[in-house]
Amino acid sequence: MFNDSISLPFWLFLLLATLAGLGLYHYFLSPWFKRFYRRRTLNTSHILDDKLSHGLSPQASNRRSLWIDKLLSDPEVIAAINEEINDQTDDDIGAGKNDASAVHKKAAEYAEELVPSFNVLLYFRLGYWLARGFLRFLYWVKVGYNAEKQYDNIDPNSCIVIVSNHRSNFDPFFLIYLASRRAAISYSAGEWARGFPFQQLLHAIGFYIIRRDSGSTLYRKMLERYVSLAVSNCIPQGLFIEGGLSRDGKMQPLKLGMLNYVTKAMGRGDCKDIVFIPTALNYDKIPEDKTLLAHQEQGFKQKGRFYSILSFGKFLLQLVPHILPHQHKPFGYACVNYGDPISLQQWQQQQGIDLNQCDSEQRKQAIGQLGEDIAQQIEQHLPILPVSLLSAICLNNLDQPISELDIKVQGNELFIKLRQQGRYMLIPKKDEDYALEQALYTLSKRGMIIEIEEGLFQADSQHRAMFEYYRNSLGEL
Repeated sequence: MFNDSISLPFWLFLLLATLAGLGLYHYFLSPWFKRFYRRRTLNTSHILDDKLSHGLSPQASNRRSLWIDKLLSDPEVIAAINEEINDQTDDDIGAGKNDASAVHKKAAEYAEELVPSFNVLLYFRLGYWLARGFLRFLYWVKVGYNAEKQYDNIDPNSCIVIVSNHRSNFDPFFLIYLASRRAAISYSAGEWARGFPFQQLLHAIGFYIIRRDSGSTLYRKMLERYVSLAVSNCIPQGLFIEGGLSRDGKMQPLKLGMLNYVTKAMGRGDCKDIVFIPTALNYDKIPEDKTLLAHQEQGFKQKGRFYSILSFGKFLLQLVPHILPHQHKPFGYACVNYGDPISLQQWQQQQGIDLNQCDSEQRKQAIGQLGEDIAQQIEQHLPILPVSLLSAICLNNLDQPISELDIKVQGNELFIKLRQQGRYMLIPKKDEDYALEQALYTLSKRGMIIEIEEGLFQADSQHRAMFEYYRNSLGEL
């Protein structure tokens, strides 16, 4: 009697198995995973509070929904929403483009793009490990000048803002990785990051997605208020003072909109002061250099997101030869210099102004002066790398072969000039000849320099623009 079997239709078996799986997940697996995840997050947060010199802001770990609610309920954002509703025309209403529900929906979409969902475990555990391995796989990473003692004296109730030049799309990842022993830095990403999976991944490591040159007054106000909320809660920020990648190797004209937004948070919330860290970085090889040179005039905006993805795919293909164990050698050196901190409070005292009391024209002039002061420090601290030096030598000898001995002689003359200017130079092993040999290897590997016979080299004139691009980081000699 007990050996009788019961047969079920396949669809019923499938339904019961699905329900059993859902019950197992809901009552056992999901609670266990949530407890495990929460314990790991709390444990990591406690460790970071002890190890990070500027701690981990409790507000940074708040639920994303709370930040979105804060942003949408901000009085200035509400005023901007109402203004956009009131400015609608009869044609807009007829087309359903600008009625109240549509404007609120648009504001909610903007908030979804702007507000990150910071994940402590992803940022400091998985993200740090991946960034460290990947970046050190591509480059010999060096930190040059570093005002370590001055950073230790920064008031904990200050918001730290890393302000740097912009050489590559790798810049924020380098700076986040190198600063991760002190603080968690929040950066912005452009339109290319909108959409799955880039937006979700970047949000999880603290990035906020922005639409550059947006024509929407509402959007600009929401961006301003989000940045102000983050800074007023002393969440460390990072911004690029040029506003875009350098397409010729030189510092680009300053774009000070984000700097203006940051300074508006001075004295609000927990933020007693804002401390800017001028940061300068340079590479022996910039992965996007060919693309940047090819689009010096019109940039990338007309190319669309598909072009950005295609360019990223091409870059990954470039990595294939480097991945092979017997051929792997990094692109060269990547170096970062951190300048002396600039306290906004002290800067205002020195200038005899109060930004909060300035009218719009006075404020514009003051922010311009602040931007120039920071940019001047960045230019002064810009690392001089071996490839930049060798590129300058090659430009002077494009039409004739040059021996390795002559390269070293001319290189030593450049070293002397740059030292007289007080510039920071990365000299591996403190050996100038070795530095030039490394640069010679790097440019020969790229086909920019050809060895026509032993010890005699010829710079390829077809790469003149590329030589100029890397030489431009030297500034005026």
